[in-house]
Amino acid sequence: MADRGLLFGGYIVYLKKMHRLGTYKVLVPPYLFYGTVILICFYWSYSVCPLWLILTCTAGGWVVWTLVEYLLHRFAFHEEPGRPLAEKHDIHWIHHRQPQDPTHIVTSLRLTIQLEVLFFGLFWFIGGGHPAVGAVYGGFGMGYLFYETIHLLIHVHPIPPLRWLRGLWRHHYWHHYRTPDRYYGVTSRWWDYLFGTL
Repeated sequence: MADRGLLFGGYIVYLKKMHRLGTYKVLVPPYLFYGTVILICFYWSYSVCPLWLILTCTAGGWVVWTLVEYLLHRFAFHEEPGRPLAEKHDIHWIHHRQPQDPTHIVTSLRLTIQLEVLFFGLFWFIGGGHPAVGAVYGGFGMGYLFYETIHLLIHVHPIPPLRWLRGLWRHHYWHHYRTPDRYYGVTSRWWDYLFGTL
């Protein structure tokens, strides 16, 4: 991989010196809050639904998360400057200007809670309050926490700590440093393939 030395531009030295454990503390609030909600949702589903339904709904919730991640990143966070969503989410443009800053990598807990309430309400409405909604939402939340973790790892580690993550690293690297109007998926690439943003 010839790009390793260029992975995060001139920030390689900075990243090597950064205290990595201190960096991960930004994940504590979303894991504590969202993790608790996910466990409650799974308990609710598990108390009523068969295991096959819970597993299927969890996988479906995860896939829905990957689509939401792609759509939010493409249409909300990359909206043209001066437009309403771009102004509201200027933090994302700061992240593109300072990709090594951990405070601009993980979504704020305030926005996380707002989105959590919105999507739980949407799933509840679509699912008619069925207990399987808990498993769908649990899968969605697990996808979100996976996104936050992977996104932080991408920016903290210039080389992926696990071999199977190399494709995601390269994909996000291209988004940041080659074509910011393409490669919107962070935890998956299939929506970029499907919508032609590769």
